[in-house]
Amino acid sequence: MMQTKRLLSLLLVMLLALPFSGAAAAETTERIQLVFEYQDGRISERFEATLEALFPVDIVMDKVLSTNPYLKLQEELTHGMAPDFVLCEYIKRIDDDVLSRYFYDLGAEGFVSNYYLSALEACTASDGGLYYIPGPSYVYGIVYDKTAFAALGLSVPRNYSEFVQLIRDVDALGLMGTEPDPNNPGQTIDVPVRAFVPTMRWCDMSQIFFNTYNYEDSFRGIINAKWLSDYQQGNASMVGHMEGAAQKYLKLFEDGILTLDLWEVIPGYRSRKLYDYHTSLMTVESQQAYGFNEFFNEKKPANKHEIGLMPFYTSDEPDSGYLYAIPRSYVGITAQGAKDPAKLEAMLQIMDYLSTPEGQQLLISGGDYFGFLKNDTALGSDFYTEVLDTIATGRIIPTFYFEGDSHGDFVETYMHDTTADLVNGVISIQEWLEGADQYRDRALDPRNQEIYGVVNETLTPLQTAYVNGLAYLNSMEADIAYVPVAPSYGTQSYLYSGNITDDTIGLITTETSYYTTSQEKEELQYVVVEMKGRALMKQILSWCDHGMAGLAGAEVTYSLSGQDGAQYVSVTIGGEALEMEKTYRVAALRGAVPHAMELQVYPELTFKDMFLRYLQSVGGVITAPQQLTIID
Repeated sequence: MMQTKRLLSLLLVMLLALPFSGAAAAETTERIQLVFEYQDGRISERFEATLEALFPVDIVMDKVLSTNPYLKLQEELTHGMAPDFVLCEYIKRIDDDVLSRYFYDLGAEGFVSNYYLSALEACTASDGGLYYIPGPSYVYGIVYDKTAFAALGLSVPRNYSEFVQLIRDVDALGLMGTEPDPNNPGQTIDVPVRAFVPTMRWCDMSQIFFNTYNYEDSFRGIINAKWLSDYQQGNASMVGHMEGAAQKYLKLFEDGILTLDLWEVIPGYRSRKLYDYHTSLMTVESQQAYGFNEFFNEKKPANKHEIGLMPFYTSDEPDSGYLYAIPRSYVGITAQGAKDPAKLEAMLQIMDYLSTPEGQQLLISGGDYFGFLKNDTALGSDFYTEVLDTIATGRIIPTFYFEGDSHGDFVETYMHDTTADLVNGVISIQEWLEGADQYRDRALDPRNQEIYGVVNETLTPLQTAYVNGLAYLNSMEADIAYVPVAPSYGTQSYLYSGNITDDTIGLITTETSYYTTSQEKEELQYVVVEMKGRALMKQILSWCDHGMAGLAGAEVTYSLSGQDGAQYVSVTIGGEALEMEKTYRVAALRGAVPHAMELQVYPELTFKDMFLRYLQSVGGVITAPQQLTIID
């Protein structure tokens, strides 16, 4: 009955959204404000406008801009700062106990029946709650060259043995092709045409192979699901459960499906071999393959071959073909937003809509659409011909991590990096599995991270930027420190009240330095530069949202209603007002001030080191900086 009411409400809202002829009708429905926190680059540009046209809502879009998005979400939830909707792949990494306390359980809602059961099972928390549903995904299978298959008289395999035989048959043909000579630009070289060239350079691909080919025996069903849940919590071992999986993994090498040289193949080269050079006949890719094929042959259409997608055949049994899914996003609504009955009704109407093919289209930013909805007719392309039955019967394997979704891929990385040792007999299967257990245990350790200090009240992004700047000044010799309130070379994160751990420090570190400083790239070192006051103010206004930056070492009064430079009511350094023509020493991350003259470089400094030194200097307690005054 509740579902029927929602559908009737949805129909009414859609009718109200249609334009009226004649005099404009007065709007009689008060619009409900909903905050959507979303992952940048994952939703359609039409998302906000479409939903506001269909429903009596006013949508506020809030990007998830953070080095650790799932930690940011957890902090927001636990500090009472939750949005109403979350559209983000990182929902899956939030701890189950946090989900159960702060998200609304969707399990009893009618729209969940639109989804394949396998997809819902992958989203179900340990307490049985369904706190999010999957959005469109990257769905991986084996992409093959239809044109080459037809020319060579090859048939698409229907089971594991036929796939192995296909690889052997192609290799036996001794086909040759040409590729650019990497040592002589403009020249080509002859190379053997290979049947199957996936890239195994990163652990996500080896995870796809290991999980997919072992799904039937090691992961499917209640007993296996119970083992995986126990393992992810540190209460089970791979020894005694995964020996058969390791043996089947080795069999992929024995049968020629995998070879160790694939661990060195970069994704770009893998793609060119199939789509551009035609020196391989198959690879592993998602539905993006169609776009890649178009891209590589845009300027030479005669070179383009027709491609298709086939499933991974894991055995010779019927229905042994599977695809592997990595959702681009998940969708959930928070318990805080659901407390208001009127708001909850609007939120569930929107969830109804997002659980339709039209709604799923809003959850992608472009490219081919693939969702987990039953009887979806969006897969009309010939590219999907060989996998329509696989999709219709729900044989789609959801991604997961051995150490639990909230911890990442430590175990998978270990298994990827030690595959050669396993294949070459350097380590035994038991040693390999024991090593995986050890990495799982290390991944669980962050639950008991070292506590470095405490934040006694939640700081705004501006206050956080100022505190980050104080950490700069504590380690670098400068008059002031410049930290933009922006994700690049600055921070847009709150510094939440509570204990300070490595997770806390990672949350407030600039995105740019978080991802690349560890690689010791020269352009991302911390520097002291020389800047005149006028150049400093210009730099602030060009980089920051609303022209805001943490100017540590200065006393600043801001006006939030000010325009351009007017929001800085006063800036005082060393007791004297900022002078436009005076020269100042400014500490910053290189790149934040790209045109300033560098006076000193600190190549060994990391943000964590600076922050911990500053924390020690203030007795381990972070308070709101008193040098900031906000008016208006």
